[in-house]
Amino acid sequence: MPKVTDTSGARASIIPRSVRRLWILRIGSVLLGLLVAGLGVEIALRILDVRPGELIGKRILLRRDDPTALTFACYPENLHGELSPLPDTRTGAWQVVTTTLPPREVPLERLGETPWCVEYLISPQGLRDRTYDQVPPPGVLRIAMLGDSFVLGEGVPLERTLPKQTEKLLGSGYEVMNVGTSGLNTEQELAAFEQRVPSLGAERSILVFVPNDIDGTPELDQREAMTMDQMSARELHVLLYGQEPWYAGSSRLVEFLGSQWATRRITRETIRWYQDLYDPRFNQANLMKLGSDFRHFAAAGKNRVVVVLYPLMEGFAGEYPLAAAHTRVAGMARGAGLPVLDLAPVFVGHETSELWVHPADHHPNGGAHELAARAIVEWLRKEHPEFLTRSSGDPVVPVSP
Repeated sequence: MPKVTDTSGARASIIPRSVRRLWILRIGSVLLGLLVAGLGVEIALRILDVRPGELIGKRILLRRDDPTALTFACYPENLHGELSPLPDTRTGAWQVVTTTLPPREVPLERLGETPWCVEYLISPQGLRDRTYDQVPPPGVLRIAMLGDSFVLGEGVPLERTLPKQTEKLLGSGYEVMNVGTSGLNTEQELAAFEQRVPSLGAERSILVFVPNDIDGTPELDQREAMTMDQMSARELHVLLYGQEPWYAGSSRLVEFLGSQWATRRITRETIRWYQDLYDPRFNQANLMKLGSDFRHFAAAGKNRVVVVLYPLMEGFAGEYPLAAAHTRVAGMARGAGLPVLDLAPVFVGHETSELWVHPADHHPNGGAHELAARAIVEWLRKEHPEFLTRSSGDPVVPVSP
């Protein structure tokens, strides 16, 4: 019998040269098109002198020769029309520092990189607010709003802060004091409530709780130092790579792509850190301490306290990533006998970046504070009118102009 050789597989594996040339030409055309498009984008970015905003973060301008003088937070752009031009720095000894940890000094000549600012004026009473008489005017209910940088109003002018917008919406007959200090946790806010508020003549207090107001374990604190928190200190070349990232000094297009990658990484790591703060597996002792702090607020006597949960300014276009943490905190506060308003639903559906002070500073801007203030006032009037009544039972009366 003659030997039969099956060559069908071999024939099938052979691609005609004309077909291979066609595929090579197609792939080459695609690569060439991408190269030309990338070159075009690069040229446009250089002509317009556009760089990623995240490469320049918030900076602080202060007086070397007068520690009591005004301090300014400075930004690269005035995205929401709430910031003011730089002050005159031609006289006096001025200093510019970054908000990174540790802070780094920037030459004054580079102040033009952050030409928009907001000033922080602290009163003799230690408040970012006006000076108050020890006793409120007749018929006026004075409310202390306690919290951290969200209450202080980092990145927004005084009149756009949460306390001042709440005061305006409540109307004549109410004063809402700004008793916010950047960096405080709930334990420190409790100390301010017990030691400072009585001398300020407030009969009511609003505790504004932000997800980072709980202590962490040493392990969680170490992770915080690595992520540097999503809200601030976002000069990415310092946060992730030391003095220079891998993309610094390369093409503008690569800078943009590298900056976007680094931003997403910071966001993921920071949100995970926040979530773990409220997981009993990682932070049980501090969760118990938070519950104890709430019980101390509830035992304040005549100075009634309500709690407002102010969310992290992330993820409102989809599912808010810290919803479970809010549920846990709200349950603890209500368990202590404190009324609770969760502001997260107020922001859901909004474009998150439109609520930020700046891409380099994820604190809520004045527009976000306006949404929050409206929700707070509506909640108090509808569900807790007793909070807006003076302890003496006397009516709150409009103040004569």
